[in-house]
Amino acid sequence: MTIENEVIQEAKRLGAELVSFADISHLPSNLSRNYPYAVLVGIRLTPGYLETISSTPDYVGEMKRKNLLNQDEFGLKEKKTDHIADEITSFLVAKGYGAFSQSERNLLQVGCYDEKNHTTPLSHKAIALLAGLGWIGRHDLLVTPEYGSAISMCTILTNAPVPTESKPCVSSRCGNCTICLESCPTGAITGKSWQMGTPREELVDVFCCTTCLKCLALCPWTQQYRK
Repeated sequence: MTIENEVIQEAKRLGAELVSFADISHLPSNLSRNYPYAVLVGIRLTPGYLETISSTPDYVGEMKRKNLLNQDEFGLKEKKTDHIADEITSFLVAKGYGAFSQSERNLLQVGCYDEKNHTTPLSHKAIALLAGLGWIGRHDLLVTPEYGSAISMCTILTNAPVPTESKPCVSSRCGNCTICLESCPTGAITGKSWQMGTPREELVDVFCCTTCLKCLALCPWTQQYRK
């Protein structure tokens, strides 16, 4: 069995629903940590959860008031993808390869997460773009044709010889849609359309964002998946 198939098999055993690979060998070493490849694992959010967010005026606020955020599906799946990334890293290291998990816990431990500006050297979204999975919407989230923005992701950097192919950047398919802009309760979204190289700050003010998830759930691509 190839290492590609072994990684896919192990990731799916751990609960991943999406496994993809990207070539990061052309990136600066401060981003790639001198690893040539990246593995992306993902889990989709359920249609029922998206319906709840869509139909509840202040879903996140309500969960906070009820002290139920520890039961929120989005948060739980973010933790699960992080756990899968940590486990895949251990799996690859046991096979004799180098690997680095980009889980939140690991990035914090090695000092790679800028808490002040909410940034990491190499984001999961950037790797998803290199893997050809989708584009960045006006809400600064990954949008995929299959699931919209309803995906929790984490990534692993590695030197394991996983197969990658050069994939062109997917151009934005948001068109004239501004639903995420109109649904944002704090005005954090600027409304600018994304192109490769557009700085995050031109799309969204992360310091105004309350992570209400409205833009994620109400995106037409997400709604198409939900229905």
